[in-house]
Amino acid sequence: MRKYTDVEERRVRSRAQVREWARSGLLSASQAERLEGECAVDLRRTNVYLRATLAFFTLLIVVGSVGFTVSAFGLHGNVAVAVVTALAAILCITASEVLVGTFRLYRFGVEEMLAACSVMLLSFSVWQFREAPVRYGPDDLTVAFVVAAAGGLGLYLRFGFVWAALGGMCWLAAIPFEFSQSPATRRAVAAILVGVVFAVTRIKRIEHGEEWPGDEYGVLQAAALCGVYLLLNVHVFWWDRYHFFLRQDVVDGWFYWLTWVLTWILPAVGLVLGIREKDRPLLIVSVATAILTLVTNKPYLGWERHTWDPMLLGVALMAIALGLRRWLSSGPNAARHGFTATRIVVGTDPLLSVLSAAPLPMKAHTQAPAPPAPSGFDGGRSGGAGSGGSF
Repeated sequence: MRKYTDVEERRVRSRAQVREWARSGLLSASQAERLEGECAVDLRRTNVYLRATLAFFTLLIVVGSVGFTVSAFGLHGNVAVAVVTALAAILCITASEVLVGTFRLYRFGVEEMLAACSVMLLSFSVWQFREAPVRYGPDDLTVAFVVAAAGGLGLYLRFGFVWAALGGMCWLAAIPFEFSQSPATRRAVAAILVGVVFAVTRIKRIEHGEEWPGDEYGVLQAAALCGVYLLLNVHVFWWDRYHFFLRQDVVDGWFYWLTWVLTWILPAVGLVLGIREKDRPLLIVSVATAILTLVTNKPYLGWERHTWDPMLLGVALMAIALGLRRWLSSGPNAARHGFTATRIVVGTDPLLSVLSAAPLPMKAHTQAPAPPAPSGFDGGRSGGAGSGGSF
């Protein structure tokens, strides 16, 4: 059961939308004020910069506290460290529950990091138990990955942290790489697991639409599609237990060419679904994966790569963007099939937000013009022609 009610979640999103409409001039100040009053909630929130700062310092406090406890009591055995981290995980999730339930924090940074630390500490505790007399395996991290994936899902279901669900999806995809099968088998199993997540989130997205919680399922759906693509594109990354490299994996044969075909099919399917349903996250991911397909196509086919390839790709992408914009703008009311190149809703610009948060004023240095030299005709009256002045 979620810690926040459905009404609170909907009001938070409605209030953000009202503010966006007010910035865009779609609502007057009085209308926006009245609508914001109807969407009021008793949740404590903060801006993204303070949220990130609080999360960072919370992480430092948790890591420092656990490290101090281990060092102060001289705990060096794996079992002792595992017990301490398990107790710390319980304290972290309890503190997060109290902060949300009692102090009504919502995306405040502190409760988020405490919840994340609880999952990380619990996973680390499980991993430490592998050296205990009753062990999971001499070098087995599978159970720790399972705990991390389940913990991410649990945090999402409890608090609605979308980033926790994304993290759990990553740990879920990492589980097959702990087995000793061939790289093709591990990639295939990981892609199937993430594909199941895509199917589930897509069903939920269709069921709820763009309204909450459909917006969250839309992000998870797009992330799952991206995950399946990255797992199947063997020229994107190579993974083992302790390393992550952006290079080709050792995959050949029929599976290699199957992945090449899928790297073209998946972005196309995503684009069709995104355009048909006007799904922004799915469109963004599909365009990004399509560009990645163009980048990795030559390595797939074994063609020679040239230094001017990025330049040609950039020119092609600019031509497509300009052509698409011109085609949309030439339609009735500068729109075609519900799409327009005109910016309707004015949101916050991330770059301007970062600059506005800078500790020093970001103003251009200008020098004031020097005052003009006296000409001798100053102080004139009656039209300023010198009458009544010094002449």
